[in-house]
Amino acid sequence: MRNSLEALEGINETEVDLDEKTAVVYFDPSKVDVEKMVTATTDVGFPSSLRTKKE
Repeated sequence: MRNSLEALEGINETEVDLDEKTAVVYFDPSKVDVEKMVTATTDVGFPSSLRTKKE
């Protein structure tokens, strides 16, 4: 999953936790959007959705 995200232009850093089934992605929204990230992870077998940072 990490490779599919990092292959996208605009991804600065990813932190993947397979046990928790989460990823924190730092990205440049002027270069990549959430839809592209969701598609990239889903295409490699990891369907995903946006979950905002917990306050």
